[in-house]
Amino acid sequence: MPIPFSCGEEVGLTLLDIVELQARSNHIQAALCTANRIVDTTDWTAAMEAISIGQLEGGDQTGAFHTAKLIPEEINRSHVLMCIAFEQARSGNVQGAIETVSHVEAPLRKNAVLLGIALLRANAGDIPGALTTAGNIESELSRARAYREIEAVKKQK
Repeated sequence: MPIPFSCGEEVGLTLLDIVELQARSNHIQAALCTANRIVDTTDWTAAMEAISIGQLEGGDQTGAFHTAKLIPEEINRSHVLMCIAFEQARSGNVQGAIETVSHVEAPLRKNAVLLGIALLRANAGDIPGALTTAGNIESELSRARAYREIEAVKKQK
């Protein structure tokens, strides 16, 4: 049903729009209920992505991870898993971040997240941990870049 906007205009909200609003407002259960009414696969995927990000922004990393695992499209799922991993690393849960990264299927994305985690660790003063994380980067070029950037952070400290 269209919603009055202003001066007689009406704005039609889709179920996806409603899910996004609910997720941003941290009404996760309501968002999940609304998402269950979405029949279009693309919209349902976007809804699950919005809900997972909403959970993450609300501080529920575990819930965000579980919702992310429901996302059928790898590119959308990887995006959310990357966000979760970075938030885990920023909040000090490096082991959780590395575990989350292991669920990212795309090698380039996985390498990018590991590079980011390595640099977060280096900037936090954990040079040995940063080097260990960098050692898990599969791409030789990305791994070399990580070592260079860790060395640069080390020299600044």
